[in-house]
Amino acid sequence: MLKILGYLLISNFPPSILATGTRDMLLSATIKTHRKLRSCGVDAQLHVFEAMSHSQYLASPDIPEGKEFCKEIKYFFDRYF
Repeated sequence: MLKILGYLLISNFPPSILATGTRDMLLSATIKTHRKLRSCGVDAQLHVFEAMSHSQYLASPDIPEGKEFCKEIKYFFDRYF
């Protein structure tokens, strides 16, 4: 019963954009979340940035990774909102 409820809750989740870095302590959790969302039919994007820690790509918008992710966020919002 709990699996069915979990599936129903996740399958109604809105389109999602997830990001992490290869040095992020939440890398594994972010990947698992992405897989779970996709397995339930949610349109979810995952962006993994090499050698970045948690949110480093957002804290430094002038670095190439920050610029790239800002473009991805804009594309995501243009597509869904």
